[in-house]
Amino acid sequence: MNTNKIIFSIIGVIVLILVIVLVRNLNSPSPTGSNKTAAWDFSIWILHDDQWDFSNIISGFKTAYPQYASKNIIVESFDDRLSYTHSLTSSIVSGLAPDIFVQNNGEISAFENQILWVDPSIVSPNDFRLNFKPVFWDDLVVTDPNDSTVEFLRWIPAWFETLGIFYNRKYFLKPSEIENWSDFLQEVQSISNKYSNIIPVALWNGSWVTRSADIITSLFVLEDQETLKTTDSNRVRQVLWMYNWFWQRDGDNRYNILSAPFENKTDLDYFTWGDVAAMIWYPRDLLEIDKIWYQSSFLFASPFPEYIGSDKKVSINYEYFVINKDTPFIDMSQDFLAYLASSEGQQLFSDTYPYYLSSHVGVSATMPEKKILPWYNIVYKNFVSDDDELVSFDVWNKNIYTQSIIPILDLESWYDSEFVKTSSYITCLTTKQNTLMSLSSPCN
Repeated sequence: MNTNKIIFSIIGVIVLILVIVLVRNLNSPSPTGSNKTAAWDFSIWILHDDQWDFSNIISGFKTAYPQYASKNIIVESFDDRLSYTHSLTSSIVSGLAPDIFVQNNGEISAFENQILWVDPSIVSPNDFRLNFKPVFWDDLVVTDPNDSTVEFLRWIPAWFETLGIFYNRKYFLKPSEIENWSDFLQEVQSISNKYSNIIPVALWNGSWVTRSADIITSLFVLEDQETLKTTDSNRVRQVLWMYNWFWQRDGDNRYNILSAPFENKTDLDYFTWGDVAAMIWYPRDLLEIDKIWYQSSFLFASPFPEYIGSDKKVSINYEYFVINKDTPFIDMSQDFLAYLASSEGQQLFSDTYPYYLSSHVGVSATMPEKKILPWYNIVYKNFVSDDDELVSFDVWNKNIYTQSIIPILDLESWYDSEFVKTSSYITCLTTKQNTLMSLSSPCN
């Protein structure tokens, strides 16, 4: 074999090897199983809400921004906050975090350094103030640390919710006249006297009252407290004493002792069975009531009671959409948040998830008399009115707070001192997480 043939044979073998390697790489899965999706798809993570319904939001966005019409957008929805937080942490560490994700107003985000602020040329803070309720200004508008004349939006809210009281008309004589805690107590006392085998209202016992952590938060707001970090022991005693007094004097939560631990039932079960006359839940919880079925003529709702003679303050819960600073699609992410901030996007979100209250002034103005579900006579004004002062309560670490308050509310005594300990523990732990200081000293 001459020299030229040998050279061509070697080249041929090298080319064949390269072709085989290339084909294998094209046909084999990514080492992580997700790198291809992360590189080519646009991903959004949400909590609680149906991911298929969210396709309405995606379609509206693509119509408003046709340059993204062919872009594949993946939506992932999580059932609970704890698994969501763990998954989000893992995705950020592995470099596979979603382009857009949601956070809750109840805590200082552990992912603060992972969030990209919205460019003011995309969504102007001044326009945001015109279109959104004041409570969102305080939470979401920030000043550039290097230039005090420049403002940014950190993120965009799409909705909010607040607690209300669901009643069974069979037991409550005048639910439409209940405006404050005094009115509510009178109705509860009347039920206690008339129906000895009925729990007037699901309160106090945390292990079977589904929204017990949020009820306590709402009571703190009535006491002019807006953060767990500054809640002193006197405020704690006043709120928890009222809650405990209400249980002992006017309520009867024996189901917590007799039935709930064995049957794993909640206030919702007993309410829908007619054994509980009232419970404190969110508008979206009407979906859960409807799943078990409830006779529409018996169901009524009214806002969370206020104190007599004081301004009406309402504790709200909401989630906001943020941009992952490591996203390869910065322009698309900014445009998506701009769409969510628009009246069109806010209206579509409200239509898609009708059990939320709109954070947009213009959209919410059309909602007071609108039914949350068409077959129940419960409307948005049964939970909040335009005259209410909305307050965003900061519990610092929502997961720990929710898990800790339930056993505290089951105590018959010393609940106030236990709450003080919990408050101190949460503040200490969250401060460590955000400052990375004093890491070795225990949070007792």
